[in-house]
Amino acid sequence: MNISLAIISLFAALIPILLYMIAIWLLDRYDREPVWLVALNFLWGAIGAILIGIFGSWFFEQSFSKLLFDSENKVLFSAILTAPIVEEFAKGIFLLVITAPLKDFDNMTDGVVYGAAIGLGFGMTENFLYFLNVSTMQEWIILVPIRSVFSAVMHACSTSALGAMIGYSKFQSKNKKYYLVPLGFLIAMTIHFIWNFSVSYGAGKFTIIGAIFIFVSVIIMFILFESSLSVESKLIKKELTEEAEKGLIPTEHLNYLPYTHLRNKKGWLPEDVDQNKYLKVATTLAFRKQQYKNCSSRKKAFYEQEVESAREEISYLLHRTPI
Repeated sequence: MNISLAIISLFAALIPILLYMIAIWLLDRYDREPVWLVALNFLWGAIGAILIGIFGSWFFEQSFSKLLFDSENKVLFSAILTAPIVEEFAKGIFLLVITAPLKDFDNMTDGVVYGAAIGLGFGMTENFLYFLNVSTMQEWIILVPIRSVFSAVMHACSTSALGAMIGYSKFQSKNKKYYLVPLGFLIAMTIHFIWNFSVSYGAGKFTIIGAIFIFVSVIIMFILFESSLSVESKLIKKELTEEAEKGLIPTEHLNYLPYTHLRNKKGWLPEDVDQNKYLKVATTLAFRKQQYKNCSSRKKAFYEQEVESAREEISYLLHRTPI
């Protein structure tokens, strides 16, 4: 193996993916996910999902591909059909398992962040492997921007779509979960399928269509993300208005707490109040109240205790008598 090629391929695969991940993490402006947990999802995509994807694709090809396709079409149909099914399952099953017990995981925003982390981790390793197997440096120079801008982003979009559905379904009824999560898998596979189909026929109109499709997918995911943040803003205002009416939170704070473009400004809190801590605890209080209202009966005690703990902490931060 060419050591120099391996090193520059590693950096070419890693740097743009990390920039994407940081940007997505920063977009969550109310209650950012723990860095270690985002990193864990990223590592699953980069290692675990890749290994399952490789083994699963090999198993499918050995077991079914010969029966379904002739040797001439086996590689083509493997890319178009096998990869979307196997790889989206490999990425999505971890997302489904790890988010199920998370008490903080409760909306589409969280799902998009974790889904993007897994997808980008997968895309990074996949890109690295592709970069290592180029024939010429000219091919490498062409391949790097194409895979960094499109293929890796496709993996982020597909798994984010599943994550959004998982997050949305967290506090829905069981009947809704039974179709929302499979729908998320179907959307993820469809995004993957359309991209693979568009590039499997080489350069030309199909590749252009695929690039346009990925661009549109990114825009849709961004709109979905911002819409979820808007829902969170309204939730925070609604739940904290109740706290203001009870005397826990000053009414004037409602002009800042629900809005990302205002809450970090200086001057609206007394100087002796830890603003970052207050913002975090007030946001947590709003989310926990909503979760308490929507959770199953066996989880009521946990969320009720979380609500009371947040109220006590806010009282301490604002030097108020606990309600």
